[in-house]
Amino acid sequence: HCDPHPGNLCADSSGRLVFYDFGMMDELTPGVLGGFREFCFALFGGGPFISDAQLAANGRRLVGALEQMGVLSKTADRLAVEKLARFFIRGFKEVQLGRQSGAKNIKATLGNDLRTLTDENVFRFPSTFTFVFRAFASVDGIGKGLDEAYDLGKLAQPYIEALTEDATSPIEKLGQATGLNAKDLATAVTTPRKIAYIEETVRAMEQGTLKVRVRALETERALERVTLQQATTQALVVALGLLNAALVSAGGPVGTALYVAAGAAGVNAALKGLKVKQADKKNALFTQAEFDNL
Repeated sequence: HCDPHPGNLCADSSGRLVFYDFGMMDELTPGVLGGFREFCFALFGGGPFISDAQLAANGRRLVGALEQMGVLSKTADRLAVEKLARFFIRGFKEVQLGRQSGAKNIKATLGNDLRTLTDENVFRFPSTFTFVFRAFASVDGIGKGLDEAYDLGKLAQPYIEALTEDATSPIEKLGQATGLNAKDLATAVTTPRKIAYIEETVRAMEQGTLKVRVRALETERALERVTLQQATTQALVVALGLLNAALVSAGGPVGTALYVAAGAAGVNAALKGLKVKQADKKNALFTQAEFDNL
């Protein structure tokens, strides 16, 4: 139900919800439904006092949920998206604890990663979520209208934890109770293979056959600006050269043609210079710590 406002539903004497109007309905596909469930587990999992290890695992789970729902492109820089996911999960946990979220510092913390993800257009917004968000907003508004202390996130926490508990297999529950789990057994079995892999890696480093590729986002931004500046300089040199040739020419049709060409080259140089200014302004949006005056 996408329009749960007070005119469309009420509660009966037994506390059950009664819906009157079904004029705005939508259906979640299995992929979106499963991804949304995983998203909730990743966001609420671990409780407010989440450890760093659990936070990293939840960040990976949240990114997988976004891919499953079709919100995130599979070609996205996964490391950058996981860093963004951990930041927002940590902020959500701080709000649950009654602390001020550090979301305002996102540009100082993740500015370059945000810029890269924005430029690559890795996020999608399925139309279904328009109705999902409308439903959540309506329920949240009704709750706050009835009780100022209403908090949908805090109220949902016990139910999410119960769902997470139900999704845990008996073997996993036994492992949690005894301290033995499949991951520990897998670690013990695969340790010799991992040691062999480390040995092969070290040998490749000694032989010079190992190539390490690192993506430096700051360097990419700097190279993009240098490329734009070089194009601007080249266009300006061409414009000045044509203008100089027009000035020393004897006039006539040749001189007029040179003046026209110099003007066109000057306009081209100005446009390229404008691109440099636009790039600097865009970089400032993702590097300045404050959102004001942007």
